[in-house]
Amino acid sequence: MRYNDGVMPGPRVSSIEHLGTLSGINPESGEVRLRVRLEGGKESTFRAATFDRPAAWIAASRAGHSFSEPVLYVSRLDEGRIRTAVEAMACDLGGYWLRYYREAPGVPSTCGLGTGSVDRVEDGCGVVEVVLKDGREFSILACTPVWWSREMERRQAAFYFGPMVLFLEKIDAAHAKHAAKEMAAVDELLFCRYDTPRKTLPEVLDVFFAQRR
Repeated sequence: MRYNDGVMPGPRVSSIEHLGTLSGINPESGEVRLRVRLEGGKESTFRAATFDRPAAWIAASRAGHSFSEPVLYVSRLDEGRIRTAVEAMACDLGGYWLRYYREAPGVPSTCGLGTGSVDRVEDGCGVVEVVLKDGREFSILACTPVWWSREMERRQAAFYFGPMVLFLEKIDAAHAKHAAKEMAAVDELLFCRYDTPRKTLPEVLDVFFAQRR
């Protein structure tokens, strides 16, 4: 498998701590917070979750959408699968994703949402186009939880990390605008973290899994 072509070597993972416990969690359908420590003292804290969890998040929120800090997705919550995924994150792009996958306090937008719309919609996935009132524009990968689970199963995915995905109950303008408005109210920097210009979700996934054959 190729993770790091032409990029400086990534950091070494010194430990992976589960903030909570894996005992009592269904490894086929669950989530856990991780603290990953690297040689040299740096660390990242983020969630790991199975591919089916977005549906549960949307159902629990009753908002018709789900967004968050970055999540590492795995097919199964067990020690071996989590370690394999985290070590792949450390190798990829010189450890970029372990810097990206960090919890941070939210800062609400001071300018607010201008518009939110959808583009390139196909079979349960699309791109949410957001424009803030100050004119800044963002493109966000989006899909339904059903599409996500089905696609990960089709690709026989062991894990996924990378650009963040906004989960919508339905890929339409109403759900997109509602989610974008709440993102602006929670943390304006989420737009920067979700921004994936000129890409669709299938294109991003094609690249990710091609690198891991």
